[in-house]
Amino acid sequence: SCRCGSSICAKDARQTAGVDFRLATSRFRGSQNLESTGYYLRATNPVTGHDGSSFGMTAAMPNDLWNLQFGARQIDADFDPAIGFVTRRGYRRYQPSVEYGPRPRGNKYVRRYAFSVALDTQTDLENGLLSRSLDVKVLDVSFHSQDSFSVVVSKQRERLDAPFTPSRGITLPLGAEYDTTNIELKAATANRRTLALSTTIDSGGFFSGTRRGAAINLTLRARPGLIVYASTEINRVKLPEGAFTTRLYRLVGETQFSPWIALVNNFQYDSVSAVLGWQSRFRWILRPGSDVYFVYTHNWLDDPVLSRFTTLDRRISSKVLYTHRF
Repeated sequence: SCRCGSSICAKDARQTAGVDFRLATSRFRGSQNLESTGYYLRATNPVTGHDGSSFGMTAAMPNDLWNLQFGARQIDADFDPAIGFVTRRGYRRYQPSVEYGPRPRGNKYVRRYAFSVALDTQTDLENGLLSRSLDVKVLDVSFHSQDSFSVVVSKQRERLDAPFTPSRGITLPLGAEYDTTNIELKAATANRRTLALSTTIDSGGFFSGTRRGAAINLTLRARPGLIVYASTEINRVKLPEGAFTTRLYRLVGETQFSPWIALVNNFQYDSVSAVLGWQSRFRWILRPGSDVYFVYTHNWLDDPVLSRFTTLDRRISSKVLYTHRF
């Protein structure tokens, strides 16, 4: 590569370009919704000499009684965008789903039932299966009070394309394949309430063993413009290779001084990384589409040697968003 002092020469410049589209109508077959989206991205990499692409599309009929959707995408192994990021490379993903949601007439309590089947399949670029998840929503009930309850049964198949370490001292080998089944129960009160509660309990297989998890989320609307969110999640995992427990705690305070100015403070700690993080985000909407952001982030490590939290990093950033309409 060519470098000029501390500056990167033009021949090293990386570029990402793409196009996307969205087509929609509410008059399909008279009064049905029909929509489709798609995108294509191309990223250059003069350092390696290998360019990469990413593309995908979705088609959907999101209607009240039947909700049909299908999505597909491909991420090349060499796709490395100059801006943004990707969570995985060198794979294809297919996501079809069907939901049936009748509304019972004259029911004093139930507003809507929902039953659905959703498939999520990921393969490598040679169409070898990496993972497959089949989620069956056995029952989803929405009440007139806006409370809800659901039961979901999931069946997964996973093949590791790299060694996986779910916890310190436990590593699952490359190429290992696992078939698991899980059941999830979820109940939630209406979010409009002063104190709203949602709970999730799930149990089933986890790679070579089992996992039991529980999550609780509380939302307190203390007064107009002041909302507090608190949540915790605990997972107990037992594998032939070892057992471990993970814990996640989160506390968020959102203050809206006016419809245009807001401050959000987010605190989070998880037992796997042993990191306590704090993010404070200030947003000022100058006018719709034109915003100013200031964000402060601070991370601490729960150091077992020192028996206290030590600073890992801290940073401040800002962003100005301007929209011109003509």
